[in-house]
Amino acid sequence: MQVHANPPIVLNPAGQLPGLIVVDHAGITVPEHLHDLGLSPSWRNTHYFCDLGVAALAHSLAGKIDVPVVLCDVSRLVIDVNRWLDDPDSIPRDLEGTPIPANAAMVDQDRLARQEAVFWPYHCRVGEIWAQQTMRHARPFFFALHSCTRVFRGQRRPWDGGTIWNDDQVLSRHLLHSLGREPGLTLGDNKPYTGREGLYTVDRHTFGSGLPACGFEVANDMLETAGGIEVWADRLASALITVSEEEMA
Repeated sequence: MQVHANPPIVLNPAGQLPGLIVVDHAGITVPEHLHDLGLSPSWRNTHYFCDLGVAALAHSLAGKIDVPVVLCDVSRLVIDVNRWLDDPDSIPRDLEGTPIPANAAMVDQDRLARQEAVFWPYHCRVGEIWAQQTMRHARPFFFALHSCTRVFRGQRRPWDGGTIWNDDQVLSRHLLHSLGREPGLTLGDNKPYTGREGLYTVDRHTFGSGLPACGFEVANDMLETAGGIEVWADRLASALITVSEEEMA
């Protein structure tokens, strides 16, 4: 099978501040030969296809803080770059009981082709830029940006934003302290998702390094308008700039 690489999007490739922002689930792109995976077009507007609002948030954030930002624009239903390759949900076969025809019919050759086209180009580019940042700066931060649905499996999540961390708690602590100064925000520490059982992208590139690293989830109902996106971009830019200043002090 011929493999057509889908390279990630890189913003601020020569960013001067000590950090890297990665966005694993930024897009809904599906390679043309997969024909929307055989799903109804209505699925494309759901959080199953991507982290809703996060691409716009990342672009706005890139305009406010001068660090490189790497985005995977391919839908996580094609392959999830934030999962181990042997995880059954790396390429899911159904959505809460609804089969994904192109994935259910997949053979090993198809799986390897998706890895070569999407997974490896993304992580190789992230690794290259992170290596550059760690050579230039003593303590760069690694920040993985996500959004999540407010209501999940019938339960309403109270958190407006929350950190995800495993190996290192420093960045999470900095962010929660900085963001917590704003009244009215409900923030989670390793909530709504915990990284303590593993957090693929963050762990792959930073585990054991001793450098500040974590993921962050923004409730996607707060990213439904341009105004909401700008508010969160301002919040995160301010918090990350504060982190970089404190870590370099």
